[in-house]
Amino acid sequence: MIQQPRICWINYICLLPFIALLGNVLLADDWLTHTHIGKHIGFYIVMAFIPLATALSFWNNRAGVKFHLADYFIVIWLAISFGLSYLYLQTVNNKMAIFVMLGALYYCFRIFLAQTQINLRILMLAIMLLGCVEAVWGLLQLYGFARSQHALYGVTGSLFNPGPYAGFLAIILPVSLFYLLWDRQALAKHRHRKAAFFKVRWFTAMITCIVIVLVLPATMSRAAWLAATIGCATVFGGYYRCFLKPKRAKRSTIGRMIGIAAAFTAVMSLATAGIYYLKKDSADGRTLIWKLSADRMSKTWVGEGMGTFSGVYGGAQEAYFDSGAGVEREKWLAGEPEYAFNEFLQIGVEQGYLPLAFFILIIAFALVTGIRYRRFMADGGLMAILVFAFFSYPFSLMPFLIVFVFFLASCISLPYAFTYYLDFIKSSPIPYRVRRRWNAYTMIFALLLSTLYVAQSLYKRYPVYQAHQAWAQSQVYYQTGMYKRVVDLYKPLYPLLLDQPHFLFEYGRSLYMMGEYEESIDVLFKGVDISADPMFRILIGRNEQMKEDYLRAEGQYRFAANQVPNRLYPHYLLAKLYDEIGEYEKAYDIALEVVNKEVKVHSPAVEEMKAEMQKYIEQGKKESKLNKDDKKKKFVPALVY
Repeated sequence: MIQQPRICWINYICLLPFIALLGNVLLADDWLTHTHIGKHIGFYIVMAFIPLATALSFWNNRAGVKFHLADYFIVIWLAISFGLSYLYLQTVNNKMAIFVMLGALYYCFRIFLAQTQINLRILMLAIMLLGCVEAVWGLLQLYGFARSQHALYGVTGSLFNPGPYAGFLAIILPVSLFYLLWDRQALAKHRHRKAAFFKVRWFTAMITCIVIVLVLPATMSRAAWLAATIGCATVFGGYYRCFLKPKRAKRSTIGRMIGIAAAFTAVMSLATAGIYYLKKDSADGRTLIWKLSADRMSKTWVGEGMGTFSGVYGGAQEAYFDSGAGVEREKWLAGEPEYAFNEFLQIGVEQGYLPLAFFILIIAFALVTGIRYRRFMADGGLMAILVFAFFSYPFSLMPFLIVFVFFLASCISLPYAFTYYLDFIKSSPIPYRVRRRWNAYTMIFALLLSTLYVAQSLYKRYPVYQAHQAWAQSQVYYQTGMYKRVVDLYKPLYPLLLDQPHFLFEYGRSLYMMGEYEESIDVLFKGVDISADPMFRILIGRNEQMKEDYLRAEGQYRFAANQVPNRLYPHYLLAKLYDEIGEYEKAYDIALEVVNKEVKVHSPAVEEMKAEMQKYIEQGKKESKLNKDDKKKKFVPALVY
């Protein structure tokens, strides 16, 4: 028996925080600060209202929730991953805090979506409207009517990069396709007064599909194209199987399905090959990242801690090239990635095998449950996110995480259909009233726990938000070279921003410029733990060189040179170091290497370094003719660093 809501308009009031949460994607990354955490700030603000809205909706509708096996797996996953990360890091960084808050959001979605069908319908409509707004925004940027969020790219929507922007559109497209197909039948039947909502939804789906299809090719994101294709195929396959109801015999239907599957596989194989050669260097670079990430994951069964992937990968890449295993093309393609460009591998590296297994099980249960209960719009969106996650980094961006949790809960969230006592007692020894009461107690406990954790997290993270604001205001001193002022302002912020590599580099470099070498080294090693950028190692080497600890300086320069072999700067500094300590033959050999080395990105600084090394080589040749045993010349630095 399903109980009617006490007050209908309360249901619509409760929808507002969830709609605002989904609309997080429209917030600028620099909102309230200039440190690119605007969407995180919006998430924290809206999350303060989510448990309250869920509790109010439950009080108004009193609908039970049919708990799923995936619900228990999520609890286990949260406990193991958070516990191991805290054990390693001895602190709660931003990624860990958001991870647990997303768990709370999942259970709020589970309870909220089960209260009434209106909740799912309105939120799916809101998702399509957001996709439509983003697609129109991208079209305006494409034709020069709106400003892009990145100086190097023309189409980014509200995001900072065309890749994530295209991925967001790709996960909205299957939802729009589903309602474009499904509501077409609803319109044809001319149903009663509720037909107005279905007409609005159908027209919204149609417009969203059109504008997304128009702008998606301009993003040049191969991962998004593939994600959109797989997601739409999931939707169309489910719709064809369940709603079109072919009248042919079973054998004919099976044969047709096999033919369609074979044709689809052939087309996708050809398309994948074409997409690979479209940006071959990018694809090969990601292959290198996957190879080293998989190798690292095999050595760390229990993970390295959330938020540490980039630092761990930097060490793995240095060890790989230092061992001599890397070929020339891999050295040319190597970089300093912040992400694994494969969320499954990144979860494995950061959290370990067991959490990865639970994550895959949760996804499998959600997809199967969604197919069973014909939630193909959620299944299609979830498939699109997973495909995109295989080639990109959506779980590192707040809008994708929110939509992922929403789709996951949408596949699973179903109201618990309580039966009358006489019918229920025949199949279960637990009385109907007891079962209903404990179901309500479980939901109240989940909501209470979510409310307490969200409140505690907001209390703990507010000083971090203030630190980001102070950092953004203080960056002007760093940019103008007022390093003494920077050190004074950054020092109190340091304990709160240990998970921000840019802050750590600015603070460490400012300390170096002030001559505080030991403290600078300590700060920069914190950056090494979370970033693959070789500049951390280079600056540590500069500190060691200024302390006249030349052996350690040499080690840091060599580490940076092996970490990203196509970079010229570590070799240049190594040559200068050898010249300073009188090892002129080594300096001469490294100078030859610098002059002959090809670089990926040419710049005036590169040309200056090559010219200086060429001058040193010529001077060395001249002196060797005069006196082969006396190389006393020391060259003057041409660059300021």
